[in-house]
Amino acid sequence: MSKRKPYEVRTGIMLLLREKPLSYTQIQTKLSTNYDSVKNNCEELEMYEFVRIKKIERHPENGKPSFDVELTERGHQITQKLRKR
Repeated sequence: MSKRKPYEVRTGIMLLLREKPLSYTQIQTKLSTNYDSVKNNCEELEMYEFVRIKKIERHPENGKPSFDVELTERGHQITQKLRKR
């Protein structure tokens, strides 16, 4: 299996987030990539104001800290352009 380019991972993250906010773990599972890759790419997307990362101190299901990622308005505009490709 060949390594995916960061652009492909970031695009996949943004397309997944069109429907609803997801946690790093949910994104990891849906994209079949590792947690650190998801975290690093989400942090980079947040720098460009495409996504917003919210820390949840105590997740309702497992009681551990968690991070939810959601698209910003700018991120929604970009995914509209990606959809047309």
